[in-house]
Amino acid sequence: MASVVLKKITKAFGDVVVQKDIDLEIIDGEFIAFVGPSGCGKTTLLRMIAGLEDITAGDLYIDGERVNDTPPSQRSISMVFQSYALYPHLNLKDNMTFGLRLAKTDPEEIQERLDYASSILQLGSQLEKKPKELSGGQQQRVAIGRTLVNRPKVLLFDEPLSNLDASLRVQMRIEITKLHKRLNSTMVYVTHDQVEAMTMADRIVVLEGGRVAQVGTPLELYHYPLNRFVAGFIGSPKMNFINAKVLELTSEGVKVQLPNNSSLTVQVEHDTLQIGDAVTVGIRPEHIDTSPSTQCGDGAGADKTNGYLTGEIQVLEQLGHETQIYVEAKDIESDLIIRYFDVANVALDQEFHFTFPEYRCHLFKKDGSSCKRTYKEIGVK
Repeated sequence: MASVVLKKITKAFGDVVVQKDIDLEIIDGEFIAFVGPSGCGKTTLLRMIAGLEDITAGDLYIDGERVNDTPPSQRSISMVFQSYALYPHLNLKDNMTFGLRLAKTDPEEIQERLDYASSILQLGSQLEKKPKELSGGQQQRVAIGRTLVNRPKVLLFDEPLSNLDASLRVQMRIEITKLHKRLNSTMVYVTHDQVEAMTMADRIVVLEGGRVAQVGTPLELYHYPLNRFVAGFIGSPKMNFINAKVLELTSEGVKVQLPNNSSLTVQVEHDTLQIGDAVTVGIRPEHIDTSPSTQCGDGAGADKTNGYLTGEIQVLEQLGHETQIYVEAKDIESDLIIRYFDVANVALDQEFHFTFPEYRCHLFKKDGSSCKRTYKEIGVK
């Protein structure tokens, strides 16, 4: 186990800078995930930690030792790639121990390490098989086992589940999470799948354009994003955004006017905001209020001044455990996604009424930065 510290890490290919001044501390035994859109530099950052890419500027420390110029083989790290990269002509035992035998490790130690890794990954009865005899999930376990026999201080994963089908991905997520708990080792995991990051990682690093947009626990990122990019990237379906204008700054928060002239008071700190400023209201699809009281004809009984909206249902996605409702909202210049946790008794082209609970709303300034929410979500420290 070891800590990994990045200080002002920069990576450039010629004149093109792909990573700029990355500061990050991964503590000993932590499971941390890198997420972000394609091209944000998450794999490049992982490869710099592994020593597969040179660092243009800055310092990288593993277990307190500066390793900028240390070869990959001497960094005490192991990496699991998206491709299993198993030798098809070798059985699992030989695949897992190939590197140790190449390094002329003592045979008794090789066997000890093999027994340890195969028992953890439940591969003991499969060791004489060839890779073609295994499922995709089993092959990925072998690839992980090949790294474990090296007893690395840091385990690196580069989108290891991308080649698996949906059910196997869920199974392997659970297995890797259990593996981390058993080993208590430092793990750095790159993925484009935010569900993997949210369910597995202790902390998530969200990257945007070669820079760190935010670092935090899954629930911190979900409920308290620092900017609109993180708010839109974390969460599926993504957060809804509605243009608005600041009407009043109060002790309760910021009163804003929506495009349909309804208003609501978002519970946030308003430090630098001024009356008349253009802002953006954000709300998660599952936080929109679709209670029966809003569905009475023309919305009778609903408070039309308190973020009351109406729209027409354009698309329905009935998933059984939930319904995703795509609404063309009237007078707000934005389509919305509403997440209903059950089977929704609605139909296409139906007029639909809903409201935005004020305590569930987020507020973003013109530059995309977030106003700090004052509502404390349950379970977020």
